[in-house]
Amino acid sequence: MPEDKFNASDVTIDEWFNDLLTNAIKHRASDIHLEPERDNLKIRFRIDGLIYPIESLSKRSQSAAISKIKVISQLDITKHRIPQDGHFEFTRENRIYNIRVATYPTIYGEAIVLRILNREEIIIDLADLGFDQNQLEIVSKLIKLPYGMILITGPSGSGKTTLLYSTLNVLNKPTNNIITIEDPVELHIGDMRQSQVSEYHKFNFAKALRAVLRQDPDIIMVGEIRDNETAQIAMQAALTGRLILSTLHTLNIFSVISRLIEMGVPRSVMANAISGVVSARLVRKICESCKKPYQMNEVEKIILGNSLSSNHSFYKGKGCKRCLNTGYFGRTGIFEIVTFDDALRTAIIENPILSEIQSVIQKKNIKSLKQSALDKVSQGITTFQEVIRVTGGPL
Repeated sequence: MPEDKFNASDVTIDEWFNDLLTNAIKHRASDIHLEPERDNLKIRFRIDGLIYPIESLSKRSQSAAISKIKVISQLDITKHRIPQDGHFEFTRENRIYNIRVATYPTIYGEAIVLRILNREEIIIDLADLGFDQNQLEIVSKLIKLPYGMILITGPSGSGKTTLLYSTLNVLNKPTNNIITIEDPVELHIGDMRQSQVSEYHKFNFAKALRAVLRQDPDIIMVGEIRDNETAQIAMQAALTGRLILSTLHTLNIFSVISRLIEMGVPRSVMANAISGVVSARLVRKICESCKKPYQMNEVEKIILGNSLSSNHSFYKGKGCKRCLNTGYFGRTGIFEIVTFDDALRTAIIENPILSEIQSVIQKKNIKSLKQSALDKVSQGITTFQEVIRVTGGPL
């Protein structure tokens, strides 16, 4: 990874900042982290989900760097002890990037994270997100339903936003009135009405959703279900003829049911409102420039178990300039999709014991996240080490 040292006597702060953004985009970074430490300002890039150190600024350059970012993001440069959020646009090679900026006070100064967004990377054809053919058919049927709720789950950085925007892009037709409620609006899309919640103005998801229902919507995207009130309103909307797309910060379908019950959502409402749940993760892809076959060692064979034959051809990246010697370049999605049928709805309504609901889900023989990832190992797309890193535990 290159280490570009900023020296105030050699380049201006504007030149340094332009080079920083250009370097980040060149290396496909999704985030830039500026982290103040005792003696310096450490800068790291998040690339394909992992963070790598890039350069270090001297303590005397820290103030100029932080101030530059706050000014261009229209943040208050006099406030250093409270978090602030802002954004700005950056143009490179005739492409406009939206940069989201978030500051956070630390004992050594303000830390800043810059998230880099561009339309080409966020809106991807559904067929190119990583679904297998059967999963793609299921998702395509779900989003064509005239009403109901589709929930996308997963931790931060698991591809939920990309899946949401890619789905909205498919549904974005002149015959549909689509309204979104987001925090923040990650990407501006034409022909749909997008709104951003604001706690400062007491305009939260629940209040926005109530207002949206009076705007004659066909499809509503709620950025995230965070509380009982939002969940209740969204599900009632799904039951009264709207298609609702949203996310929930849980790990899988069982956690979705458990979380909604904890929120106080009536089981009958949940069971009848939800059409399907898509659990998503991202795995790194093997770099095609340095991809090579390899033989698993004994430890790897034990971990792999019976998931795949040890005689199968396995691949990994050797590491090269293109992939910054990581062996990986780019990411793809792995998914677990659960549709709500009569058996699952009955189990949710009638079974007070969550383990019995989980048993009904398991009997559906749905392809798990882990199996979805292993399929990509067998196809030579990723490594089984990456499967363990993302899905956890033994295979």
